[in-house]
Formats: sequence, structure tokens, C-alpha cells
Amino acid sequence: MLKCKRFYCSFFFGMFFFITSFVMISCSKEDSPAPVPTGESKQYSILNTNLSDFSGTVDFIENTNGSTTISLQVLNTIKNIDNVVRLRSNTANLGGGIAVSLNSLNGDKGISNTTVEKLQSGEVVNYAQLAEFNGYLAIEGINENAGVLLAYVDLGPNELTGKKSIYDLLSPDGVFSGLVTVQERKKGTASLTVGIREIDEDVELPCSLHIPQYSNGEEFIQQLFSVKSDLNGFSFNELNEIDGNEITYDELLELNAFIEVSNQDDSSSFIAKAGIGAKTN
Repeated sequence: MLKCKRFYCSFFFGMFFFITSFVMISCSKEDSPAPVPTGESKQYSILNTNLSDFSGTVDFIENTNGSTTISLQVLNTIKNIDNVVRLRSNTANLGGGIAVSLNSLNGDKGISNTTVEKLQSGEVVNYAQLAEFNGYLAIEGINENAGVLLAYVDLGPNELTGKKSIYDLLSPDGVFSGLVTVQERKKGTASLTVGIREIDEDVELPCSLHIPQYSNGEEFIQQLFSVKSDLNGFSFNELNEIDGNEITYDELLELNAFIEVSNQDDSSSFIAKAGIGAKTN
């Protein structure tokens, strides 16, 4: 009889512990309500690279608890493929380190929602800081395409204003042609893209900015990133300074300068050239 009493006592206390634990867990969940938006938000348009057809928007939404919800709505995603989404430093042209990893982009629904309170470093970050984050949002490939940039949004001071100038890139023999595109960023600097049409495979062509110094007959040369076939014939650059001096988008357009794309085997021999700024011929 004593054994039975002990059994029932053990059973009773076990059930009591289970029910109490369940109630505590339920209360704990209730104590962490879903973030409530304040009504403050900022929206950016998503730009695709030549490696995807993605388009859509990303919204930064302020919450009453100090967190920020980053919400992506993307078109032309691929079913069963959930792409990586990250906030990175610098611009998409330059690439940069990971500031925070976000929830993957659902390929079936084209959505990704992440509530952010801290960066990967552990630094607490609020809505105002994220909405004007000095970096970019990257949608990246997976598996064999891991790290490949498929679409992006330049954020905060790196956002493009819409002001741009486009110059023809031509070769003396007419074999090569392309465009040089200079765009203004919100912070006043210039994004510079050089593109060659119908580039051969496995090619990397040196690219440079030339500024003649008419006072002494010399020429200042600033090296740019090479035009690469694995970037579909593009060279992506940021012009924040020239020869150690800061330069703005407007100041760049006042230069009497030109861009040269050189021969892969002989960098002293150019295959295409484009005048930029005041020197457009």
C-alpha cells in the first residue's frame, strides 16, 4: 500500500511539474509579442545584376520596441530556391563585409522578413541607423553560386539620386563598343560603370581613367577595375577621390578626361576609349 501511495505522489508531482512548465512556457511566449510598427518606414527599389531577373522592393519598418523589420517583396524568384539575403558594408560596386545576415528569400513566395535589433558584431542598431545604413542589401546565390550577387539595393548615403551621364566607348577599328555610365550617389560621389559589348570568354581587360595635365604635358592615370567576361563585360567602380583629393559627381563631369580599356596582353595598347566630363569626343 505504501508503494502505491508513493507511486501516486510521484505521478501527481510529475503532472504538476509538467503543467506548470507548460504554463510558464506559454506565458513566456505571450510576454514576447510580435513587433508593432510605429508607422515610420522607408522603401527602396531592388536592382538586379545581369545574373538574375529579380525586381521588387525592400521596406525598412520601425517598430515600437526599437527594432526594425526588413521586408523584401521580390518578383521572378525561382521555386524551391531560397536565396541568401545580407546587409553588407560599402557599395554593391565595391562589395563589403557582412553587417547582418537576414532570413533567406523564399523562392516560392518571393518574400523575406527579418526583425533586426543588433548587427552581427553585437552592436545595437535602431531604425534611423538602418534606414540610412552606409552599405547595401545583397541577394546572393546558393550552392555553386554562393556569394554571387544576383540583386542589390544601395542604401542610405549610397543611394543613387537618378542623375547620370552616359558616354560612348569606341575602338579605333570599330571592333569593340560599349558605354561608360557615371551616376551620382546621395553622398555626392560618383558610381562609374564601364561596359564592353560582345566580350569574349575568359577575358580580363585593364581599364583606367586618364586626366591630361596641360600645364606640364603630363597625364595622371588612375587604375580602375578590369572589364571582365565573368562580369558580363563590366567594370564596376566608385570615384570618391582622384590623386588623393576628394571629388564629387559634379566635379568629375567638369574634368577633361577619358577612359581607356586596354589590350589584355599589352596594357600600353588601348582597344577602346571614351571621353568623359568636358572631353566627350
